[in-house]
Amino acid sequence: MKHSTRPPGGEVDVYPVGVLDDLLFAYRAIRLGRFREGYRKLRSSARYAIGHARAGNWRSVRNSFNGYLAEPRDWPDGLKGCGSGWTKRRALRSLRRHYERQVNQ
Repeated sequence: MKHSTRPPGGEVDVYPVGVLDDLLFAYRAIRLGRFREGYRKLRSSARYAIGHARAGNWRSVRNSFNGYLAEPRDWPDGLKGCGSGWTKRRALRSLRRHYERQVNQ
């Protein structure tokens, strides 16, 4: 999913990841009558998070709840990491904050 805007240095791609992506997929599949595919995706996502939590891999669990990621198409020098948030707007603000902290030092 592309969201055209003009933060750091050009266009930015904003797309769902992790659990949010799985929820959107399941919602669309169930609406189209593909119940088995939708529930399979939800079950797979839950198993992934629970398995990593039991193993103590908390970073993986946290990253699966990122929501949306925002990353610039033309990566500026000095920028480390993408913006993330549960809304597209929040992901863009997070990216701008990363950019201002790291590039404009």
